[in-house]
Amino acid sequence: MTLTMREVVGWSRGLVGRSILVVVAIVLMQLTASVVFYSAIDRQTLREDQARRIAELLVVGERVAGLAQADFDKVMTSHYLEAEVVALPPEGPPATRATMSEADAIVEYVRRWEPGLAERPLRLWSESRPEGRDLVGVMGLKDGRWLTFRSRNFPRPWPIALRAVATTLVFSLACVALGAYALRQLGAPLRRLTEASRHVGEAPPSPIVVQGPNDLVELGRAFNDMQRRISGLIEDQARAMEALSHDLRTPLARLTLAADYIEPEDIKTLVADNVGELDAMLRSLSDWLRAQHSASAPETVDLPALIQGVAARWPEAVRYERGKALTIITHRRPLEQALIRLVDNAVRFGGQARIRLAADGPDGPLIEVLDQGPGLTDEAMARIYEPFFRGDAARARDTGGFGLGIPTAERLIKRFGGKLVIGNRDGGGVSARIWPPVARDV
Repeated sequence: MTLTMREVVGWSRGLVGRSILVVVAIVLMQLTASVVFYSAIDRQTLREDQARRIAELLVVGERVAGLAQADFDKVMTSHYLEAEVVALPPEGPPATRATMSEADAIVEYVRRWEPGLAERPLRLWSESRPEGRDLVGVMGLKDGRWLTFRSRNFPRPWPIALRAVATTLVFSLACVALGAYALRQLGAPLRRLTEASRHVGEAPPSPIVVQGPNDLVELGRAFNDMQRRISGLIEDQARAMEALSHDLRTPLARLTLAADYIEPEDIKTLVADNVGELDAMLRSLSDWLRAQHSASAPETVDLPALIQGVAARWPEAVRYERGKALTIITHRRPLEQALIRLVDNAVRFGGQARIRLAADGPDGPLIEVLDQGPGLTDEAMARIYEPFFRGDAARARDTGGFGLGIPTAERLIKRFGGKLVIGNRDGGGVSARIWPPVARDV
C-alpha cells in the first residue's frame, strides 16, 4: 500500500507513530553502542592474540637463530609465516600516529607475555597486499643480528565486528518490526475511538467494542457513556424545540383566522403574508431539528426512479440527465428529503438545475445537483452548512428560504453514513454532490 506524504506525516505525529519512532531511536542507540563495544573488544582480543603469537615466534626464533640458514628456514617457515636472520634490519614504512599506536600496543602485550624480551629492540608494522594484510616485524638478537618475520593474511579486527554488528542489526530490525506490530495492535482501539468521536452527535449512537489493556477498555466504556449522554441531550433539545415550534402554530392559526376580519385590505394582506412566513419558518425549523434524531430502515431503492420523482416537482426548471439503471440498498426517505432540499435551493437561487447520476464513482454512486447561479464567495462557502445562513448577501429576501435547506440536507445525509459536498463549479454555479447513505440498522 502506497502512503502519501500527508499520511506519513499524520502517522508520525500520532501516539503509535511516535512510540515506534522512540523504539527505533532506542534500537539505533543500542546498535551504535554495540558497534563501539564490539570494535573495542575485537581490537583488544586481536592485539592479545597477535602479541601471544609474536612472543612465541620471537622466543623460538631466538633459540634456533644459531642454526644454519637452511635449518632455520625449515624450522621457522610455514605456509603463513616467513622468518629470516639478517645482518641489518629492514627499513619499514614511515611510521604514522595510527600505526605507531597499534604497533606499540602489540609490543606492550608481547613484553607482558615474555618479560625476557623487554630489553630487546622490537618494531612491528603492517603491509597491505592484494591477497590481504601482512604483519611484519624485526627484533634485535644478542649476537647483533636481526630476526625478521612476516605473518601473511593476518586477520583484521573489523570482519569479526561486522559479523557481530550484522547479527545485532538483524535482531534489532526484528525487534522493531515486532514492536511496531504490537504498538499498532494496541493503537487500534484508539483509532476506533477517534473515528467514532468524529461522528458523535451526527449519527445514531453506535457503541464501540474496545479490547486490549484495562485502561483502553475503561476508556471505551467511558466514551460509550459520553456518547449516549450527548446524543440524549441533543435529542432532548431538538424535541423541546420541536414542541415549541408546534405550540407556536396554534396562535399563528388564530392570527390567520383573525386576518380575515382586518380592514383595510392592504393591512389584511400584510398580516396574512407575515403569518404565512412565520409558519413556513417554523416548519423549516422543525424539519431541521427532526433530522437530528430521525429514524430510518434501509431498503432497496431504484436511484433513477427516485431522482425522476424529485425532478417532477419542478417540471420546467429541473432536468435529469439520465444515467445507467442503478439499484442500491439505502435509506430512501432521508435521501429523498435531502435531494428535494438541494434541488429546491438550486432552483430558488439559480433559476434552473440539472441532476446527474454517476454509477461507477470511486466511493460508490454519486448524485450531482448543478445550478446555473453566480456561485458563492469563499467566505460564504465556508459557512454554507451553518443553519440560518443565506449563502449570498446580495440575494433578495423575496427569494424565500430561511437558510435551513442545506444544513437539513447535510444532517439527513450524514446521520445515516452518507456524504454531502458543496462547491463552486468551473464557469459559474454551485454543485452539490451526494454519496447516498450507507445502509445500516438504526
